[in-house]
Amino acid sequence: MKHVVDALHSISQAAPAQLPAFHVPPLPNLDVLTPLAKQMGSDPTTTLDMLGEHSRQRNELEAIATEAQPLIENTISKLVGEALNLLTQALPLLPALAIPNPAAQASARATLEGHIARALAAAATHVTALQSDLASLTERSEQIVESPEPTTNSTSSTPAPPPSSGNPAGEAAAQAALSQVGAPYAWGGTSSSGFDCSGLTQFAYRQAGIELPRLAEEQTVGRQVSAEELQPGDLAVWDGHVAMYAGDGMLVEAGDPVQTNPVRTSNMGMAFKGFWRPTG
Repeated sequence: MKHVVDALHSISQAAPAQLPAFHVPPLPNLDVLTPLAKQMGSDPTTTLDMLGEHSRQRNELEAIATEAQPLIENTISKLVGEALNLLTQALPLLPALAIPNPAAQASARATLEGHIARALAAAATHVTALQSDLASLTERSEQIVESPEPTTNSTSSTPAPPPSSGNPAGEAAAQAALSQVGAPYAWGGTSSSGFDCSGLTQFAYRQAGIELPRLAEEQTVGRQVSAEELQPGDLAVWDGHVAMYAGDGMLVEAGDPVQTNPVRTSNMGMAFKGFWRPTG
């Protein structure tokens, strides 16, 4: 039962905080600005343009907050649903765990662990989807307050990403993982009929001729790399989850179902062990 309680705690910890009340004070009535400027012999155009831009930014910020709140509430509702579903599945198994029958206990424990793993994977999927949605809203809000930069002919100083052609085995593994997008989640699964997180990465690298350890936290093999060095096939490893870099800033992972998500270093409060390149 402790495993169920721990899983419910992890799901509750993953729930996003509600947005605080958002209010931008309205502008004062500036109807007198134009006649006053004429009396002073000045041109109010620049000031009026600035105020118009302020009003536009204010409306855009309010619109972003209005869009974000339902996304957060919907995610919280989904997490509550996953927790309730896990409880519903776990309760009928408790009698079998309590009776002095080793075979029945083992069977019930395996079934329960499968339910827990699926609930945690589904919760992580909901949270990751919310993070992706909020990232686009955050980008919009940042664009509101950015000052336009003059157009220049200078080239960007941002270093080019490392070429992806230097790791054929990693690319082959990434393509194998991407070919399974849409496959269902299955605790302990290692085939197209169902994958868990480490089952997917092990399957993908097996197609590339490389054998990985079975457990997620043991797939810290090869060489550790930085986020800037990521190439297709590199692994993002937590103490209870693993995902594979697929290129273009995306991870492919066994959520519910197998899916792609933006690169991240957080996952349901798990300790992040870093990015790893199994091919060295």
